[in-house]
Amino acid sequence: MGGLLQAAEAPRILTQDPMERDLHVHTFFSPCAEPTMSLSAILEAAAAAGVAEVGLTDHPHRPGLARHHRTLDRAREIQRGPVHVWIGAELEVVGFRQLALPVTELPDVDYVLAAASHYDVVNAPPVPHLEDPVEWADRLMTDLENAVESGAHAIAHPFYAYALLCPPSGFRIAPLDDILAEIRRPRVDRWLETVAAAGMALEISPRLCVHLGLESFVEETYRKARELGIRFSTGSDAHRPGMVGVLGQAEYLMRRLGVTERDLWSPTLACRARRVS
Repeated sequence: MGGLLQAAEAPRILTQDPMERDLHVHTFFSPCAEPTMSLSAILEAAAAAGVAEVGLTDHPHRPGLARHHRTLDRAREIQRGPVHVWIGAELEVVGFRQLALPVTELPDVDYVLAAASHYDVVNAPPVPHLEDPVEWADRLMTDLENAVESGAHAIAHPFYAYALLCPPSGFRIAPLDDILAEIRRPRVDRWLETVAAAGMALEISPRLCVHLGLESFVEETYRKARELGIRFSTGSDAHRPGMVGVLGQAEYLMRRLGVTERDLWSPTLACRARRVS
């Protein structure tokens, strides 16, 4: 009987439908998203993909994000259906515990993702020498460290940077494998300890699996994170309807990590913390 009871209470390892929550979706408000990414199109795509909860996480690259959130808030009340809608934001890390927009300026937001690797190599080079892997490694870690206690609830696609995988034409950038080799594990471990202490989540995203070396590095990091009790958010980083609810290779990453339902983060935790405070 005891064995049966323990089996019944054991958390379910996610082997099917791991993307019940897609907490990283961009609407047409984000310049990087397709104009077709309306709320109705997103909800239709989410329902077709079997997603129960969807989070709208736009960038503040245009003025009026708070106004856009108010519009979304009214629209989600009108379009209530099988898919629950969360209003989030993806804000760039711009300094020590500082995001591109103060969270206090977004009163209707349910949660915030901190993006620590959106680099403009052409107009604002993030490191003095683009071909130096040591400088890049330090910049990546510094931005991830600055994301902690920034007001964000989760960190979007850690260690992923589009500029490192697809350099702008005419720019020579250090190879990602060389950069990852320069990131020291003790520093990563210390960062994970601060993430755990802050109660932040780390995102599991298809972006983390677009490069074999990056996926391997993240898997080792996330195993340590799970040991520390850090939760994981799931997000497609969708910019067009067909991407909503799609984890791709990241599904296999979750299974290798042995992620269970208890390991997953939900915006309800952020809302609950706000009510308590």
